[in-house]
Amino acid sequence: MEIVKLQARERSSVGKSYTRKARAQGWIPAVYYGQGEPRKIEVPHREFAAVVRARQTTHLIDLGLGDGAIAVIRETQRHVLKDDLFYHLDFFHVDMSKKVTTDVPLDFVGVSVGVKDDGGVLGHPLKAVRVECLPADIPEKVSVDVSALKIGDSIHVRDITIPNLTIKHAPDEVLAVVTHPTRDAGAAAATTEEGAAAVPAAGAKAPATAAKAPAAGAKAPAAGAKAPAAAKSPAKK
Repeated sequence: MEIVKLQARERSSVGKSYTRKARAQGWIPAVYYGQGEPRKIEVPHREFAAVVRARQTTHLIDLGLGDGAIAVIRETQRHVLKDDLFYHLDFFHVDMSKKVTTDVPLDFVGVSVGVKDDGGVLGHPLKAVRVECLPADIPEKVSVDVSALKIGDSIHVRDITIPNLTIKHAPDEVLAVVTHPTRDAGAAAATTEEGAAAVPAAGAKAPATAAKAPAAGAKAPAAGAKAPAAAKSPAKK
């Protein structure tokens, strides 16, 4: 993996007032751990923002302190709304002769057969995997070829082998899977078909109503006509 260079420097002071001024002048306060006492340093904001844009935050970082200070980024604090505004960084020293554990992004390659030919859906629960290896062997990404997957097929951690590297996830953990389209999509299609069936075809006559209106010209009962006499009850004896 490529080693990214930053021109960090030791902080000349500490405290909120100093760090506020440092940020205003384009520096990000940081701490460098793992080589004796933690060292308070600061990193050029413009250089670090370029590292983030290039997606190199999982790379090894040469802090440029002149004493072989190679590190990985352990924590990044940034503005809640402005992703390109950083408040504080934590770096951890890397011994190039000892294995380290870090996260590496997954890169899914190809279009699966199940998606292309059968309308399936590709799912990938993980965006990155945690790996263990020597610092020099850390890959920029772990590529996963999904082009051969049919509906119902999946790729697990056990299916990935990379020289000089151990993936620290359970062997049965799923990296990619192709499934049938969701039921919601099928239900929507069925609803559409039912709705279309309910609409009468063009030119079809509406069903006749049960009760017919009186024919035109029919006379209403004459005014004053007596209503039919009610049936009399039998006389009492």
